[in-house]
Amino acid sequence: MRDKIKHWLGIDQTSPSVKKYFESANVRSSIYMAIIVAALESYMIIWLFSYLHGDVTRSFSWIVTHLISYIILFVTAAVVMIYGDHFLHSSVKDRRTGKVALVVFSAICIIFGIYISTGDYERGEQILTFITMAMFVVGLLTWKPITSFFALTASFIAMYICMRHVSHVSFADNVNYFTLWVAMMATAYSNYHQRRSEAEKEERLIETNEHFKRMTAVDDLTGVASMRFFRVSAEGILKEQDVKPEDRSFLFLDIENFKAYNEKFGFDMGNAFLIDYAKKLQEIFDGSLVARQADDHFVVLTDKAGAEEKAAEMTSWVYGYSDSAQIGLKVGAYSPTDDSIDPNMACDYARYACNSIKKRYDQDFKEYDKSLDDEFKLRQYIVNNVDTALDNGHLRIQYQPVVWAKNRKLCGYEALAKWQDPEMGNIPPGIFIPILEEYRQVHKLDMVVVETVCSDLRMLMDGKKPTVPVSLNFSRLDFELTDVVSILESCVSRYNIPRNYLHVEVTESALSEGAGTLRDDLQRLRDLGYPLWLDDFGSGYSSLNVLKDYQFDVMKIDMKFLSGFSDLATKSKSKAVLNNVVRMAKDLGMRTLTEGVETPEQADYLREIGCERLQGYLFGKAMPLERAQVKIAAGTLVVADEYLGDAST
Repeated sequence: MRDKIKHWLGIDQTSPSVKKYFESANVRSSIYMAIIVAALESYMIIWLFSYLHGDVTRSFSWIVTHLISYIILFVTAAVVMIYGDHFLHSSVKDRRTGKVALVVFSAICIIFGIYISTGDYERGEQILTFITMAMFVVGLLTWKPITSFFALTASFIAMYICMRHVSHVSFADNVNYFTLWVAMMATAYSNYHQRRSEAEKEERLIETNEHFKRMTAVDDLTGVASMRFFRVSAEGILKEQDVKPEDRSFLFLDIENFKAYNEKFGFDMGNAFLIDYAKKLQEIFDGSLVARQADDHFVVLTDKAGAEEKAAEMTSWVYGYSDSAQIGLKVGAYSPTDDSIDPNMACDYARYACNSIKKRYDQDFKEYDKSLDDEFKLRQYIVNNVDTALDNGHLRIQYQPVVWAKNRKLCGYEALAKWQDPEMGNIPPGIFIPILEEYRQVHKLDMVVVETVCSDLRMLMDGKKPTVPVSLNFSRLDFELTDVVSILESCVSRYNIPRNYLHVEVTESALSEGAGTLRDDLQRLRDLGYPLWLDDFGSGYSSLNVLKDYQFDVMKIDMKFLSGFSDLATKSKSKAVLNNVVRMAKDLGMRTLTEGVETPEQADYLREIGCERLQGYLFGKAMPLERAQVKIAAGTLVVADEYLGDAST
């Protein structure tokens, strides 16, 4: 209750911004009020002088006192206008003087109103000057209700005493006079609380805007700069006159194994670590520009001299942060050659350098150099030009033979993509496919492969030429970004291709990573009659789980198992591993194919242990379909007997 009374009277605590709002509003209102008063008093002074040249009916003392009062009010109004102008242009340092001037101006207005209205009342006229001045003071200006109460009450009492001194005040005048006081108090009260409501609303708006500004300039969690602030500030730093861009270094810092840290200790502890990490980063790189890019990725713009040493200090701190969690730090660095570099691009270069050592346990810091620059530019070229390459036929489909181990006759092809670029030349699949996967564009290529293979098979069938099945490689992303089942079914329907002539290859790594409905999609394909092949078996660490969880028709054994054949010390181990893998596949009801076969010795051994299909340079590299047909016609590539008949049905 006490707080409500204080609030009603305006004597409760208000914030500095609300006080400033009242002060600013009063100054503006006082300027309007001073202009009106100055204009009125100018008119009255001019009238008074013109009155002196006419038939003067007033006494000399009346003229002098009125002239002085007009001049005092005019001068006071002029002072208030001058102060208000200086205030609005932020050239006023001591604002107490202005507040005093405002109070004095208000008091003079009231006194002037009482003086003029007393004379008017004496002549039987209305006290309009007093009412006008009182309305100016409490209507245009804003005072605390308690201040308005005392000021108005004192003014009305003074005016009432003057009226009583002049003549008897009637009952009706008393009632009207009191009603006028009540109305003015209500006006003053309403004016104050309306202004206060506006002030508090503006304060909340300013606080909200400031909050958003802080959010755009500062990372909400760690308190370091945001990337938006970093980009703007970095541009300014590089363009400073005394700064040589080549002496600066952009650092990209990536905390290794942070995801596992979060999973082990929870997100609250993970956030606590990031806060400590950011503080340490600012401490080590004191005076440098530090920002959080996203998640556990931070960037720094610092002096190149000493940057690697500071990064090493930061790495040591991260490694020693927790005894129960294996977290580390990788740092990439890039030094710009001129001040025109886009900070975003500079951070990308540093990030690329960082990513190049992510699997290097003997290296924690990497400077972006010429070799990385060539790789980066090729990477960007691939991403930016894959659509053009597909449209213009620069990405072509080639076929690598697959043969039966028992008789070395052709029993299939694997469809592989070759990128022959007019500008970059030959781009190996081992380079462009992982990049397309990383940028989630590999499905564009794989869908073109499906379309091309179906078209080629239809062409062979229509030409009554020997036709063998073709295996198609699918990425996990193909199943995420497209409906592989529908696309295959559409092509099979349009080209009238037997489903068993399209073998669906999925890598072991795609299965071990998991991909939503991938298991259901593979089962649908198998139920429809598409043979499923497990590609690159043995290249990862989850092979046995994959065999347990999925059902495949063919296991494609990774060529790494054959690497030991060239070393006498490991040949026996390689043979033992291959023998057991082939035997395990048979026990699981799968046929086997080994890729990477390059020597007759390897081929003979694989046939002896029961591997049924072989693929590798010994039987032919990937080649255009036309060349494969020439080899078949020449007899250097013999088609298996079961595929010499009509495959169109």
